[in-house]
Amino acid sequence: MTTRGRHPLKAIDAARTIAVRRGLIQYTQIGPGRLCDFEIVCPPLLAKVRMKRMRYIRCTPEWLDREAREEIAGLRMYPSSQEISRELWICSPDYFLRFFRVTDSGLVELGPDGQPLLPKSPKAPRSGRWRATAPSSAVLPGSGAIGPVPAGEAPEPGKP
Repeated sequence: MTTRGRHPLKAIDAARTIAVRRGLIQYTQIGPGRLCDFEIVCPPLLAKVRMKRMRYIRCTPEWLDREAREEIAGLRMYPSSQEISRELWICSPDYFLRFFRVTDSGLVELGPDGQPLLPKSPKAPRSGRWRATAPSSAVLPGSGAIGPVPAGEAPEPGKP
């Protein structure tokens, strides 16, 4: 498997402190046919980790699935099980890291501890720029909700 660019040695060095907190690190030799950069060994789990330097790390898992196609395909060569975690760690030019588990059907974002992150809640509307997305008739009767209130006409807190 060939990849473009030089090997991400500085990115692996930046990831070392996070990997050490999770367990024992075993580095793989740099060379052709390498599928992972290092392994994290701890009693319940073996994590095979591949590093990838990226210009932009604020991305969706779907976009990353396209951009890191070769690295993900290499990680999928390892068997999938509860004891083996196939992980792709991406690194920005400023050495900020994001972590993803490679599953058979896609990517799952992880925290630095290796646990899956909770799904993010949708953004709340900005104050003063609230826009109604549905007509006021869309409010269900008996739900306790009032219809959309145009900006500047919101009731004071504590008053109906």
